[in-house]
Amino acid sequence: MSGLPMKPVKLCVLLLGWGMAVSTWPMAATRPEPEPDFNQWLQSAQGQNASLAQMRQHCDRVLDAQKNLGCSVSVIARMFEAKAANQLPDYFLAIKRKHARAIEASQELNTLFSMFGNQSLSILRATGDFSVKGSGQREVLKIHPYASDSFIASEVLPFIDVDAANGHSARFVLDTGAPQTRVNVETAKLMAIRLLPDAHYAYSTFYGESDLSAGLGILDSIKVGGSEFRNVLVFVSDRDNLLGLDLISKLGRLKITNRTLELNPPPAKRCDASIVVSRLDLNQRLVVAAQLDRRATQAIIDTGNVDYLTASSPGRQLSVAQALTPGRSSVTANDSKRFQRFDGVLALQGNTMAVTYKYYPGFTIPPSLIGGQYVPSILLGWRAFKDFELNLDLDSGRSCLNKL
Repeated sequence: MSGLPMKPVKLCVLLLGWGMAVSTWPMAATRPEPEPDFNQWLQSAQGQNASLAQMRQHCDRVLDAQKNLGCSVSVIARMFEAKAANQLPDYFLAIKRKHARAIEASQELNTLFSMFGNQSLSILRATGDFSVKGSGQREVLKIHPYASDSFIASEVLPFIDVDAANGHSARFVLDTGAPQTRVNVETAKLMAIRLLPDAHYAYSTFYGESDLSAGLGILDSIKVGGSEFRNVLVFVSDRDNLLGLDLISKLGRLKITNRTLELNPPPAKRCDASIVVSRLDLNQRLVVAAQLDRRATQAIIDTGNVDYLTASSPGRQLSVAQALTPGRSSVTANDSKRFQRFDGVLALQGNTMAVTYKYYPGFTIPPSLIGGQYVPSILLGWRAFKDFELNLDLDSGRSCLNKL
C-alpha cells in the first residue's frame, strides 16, 4: 500500500490568533507605573510560566472591552493547552455573555463561541481533572516508520504506540509541530472516546487549508510507555492520529532520535543549540535560533513534517518538482502541489551546514518575532533527525537540539 500524506495536518487554532494587547489603567491620584501590555507580559518569563489563575487575574485588570475580549480568548487558548477541560465551560460562557455584541459582530469570534453546545458544556463540567502520572523509570520506546506494520507508505514519519484504558492500542505520529493532540474517527471509536455531541471546531493548517472541521472528545486514559494521562480533551477528525506538543511537553525529560523515544533518559551532556517553548500567539511550539542563507529566523522543530527543512519564503531556486498535497490520506491524480527546491546554508548556534530545502507557495508557517520585527520561520522536519537528536527537559529549561 502507498500514499502516506506529505505531512499530517496541524490544528492551527483559530482562537489563538485573537491575543490582543491590553490598555493601561492609571489608579486615581496615585499614578503608579502602568501595567505592561498583556501580550508583552505573556511573552515574558513570568507570562510564559503563568498559571491559568494568574492569567485570568491579569486579564481581569484589563478594562478596555476589546482588549479584555482579546486576553480572555488567550486564557481560553491556554486552557486548551493545559488540557483543563472542566475549567472551560464556566469561563467560556461568562466571556460569551460579557462580550455578546462584539462576538455577534465578528464571524471569526462567532465561530469560536459556537464551538460548544449545552450538552458538551455539561459533559466538560462533569469531567475530572486532567492529570499526568509518570513512572520515573527510564524507558526506550520504539519509533515505527508507518501507521501499521501492514501499511507500507512512500514517506516515513515517527509513529509510537499509544494505549487506551480499554486495552486498545493505536499508533500516533510523535508530532512536536502539532499544538494539540488529534485522534482519527476510527481510533476514537476503538478507544471509546466520549464524543462531545454538540461540539464542533473549525480550523486551518500550515498548508493553506481552511474551513476544515473537527469534533472534540474526552479520553478517560491513555498511556505512552509508563506515563498515563487521564481526562484528556482531544480533537477528533478524519486525519491521522497525532500526539501533539500539549501531551509531549508533559511527558517529562525526553530524548528523540530517528529510531527511539526515550523517557527519563540521563541529562544531555552537551547542548549544541538551545530550544525554548514559544507561546507567541498561544500556539505553543519548540523553536531554536537559526539562520538560513544569513537571514536570522527561528526554526520550529516539527517531527510531523517529512521534509528536512521547509521555508516560508523562497530562496535561490534549483528546480521545480511535484509533491503530494500535504495532509491527504489518499493519493489521486489530482493530489499534486507544486513546491520549489532550493539549496542554502543553515546555521544553528555554531553548527553550519549546506542544506536543500523546500518552499511551498500558500503555506502559512507562523512567523517569529525577532528584534521587534516578524520574520519568516522555517520548519526543521523529521528527515533532519538523521543529523540531529532532540533532548527535551522543559521543567529545567535545558532543552537542546544536538548534532549527531
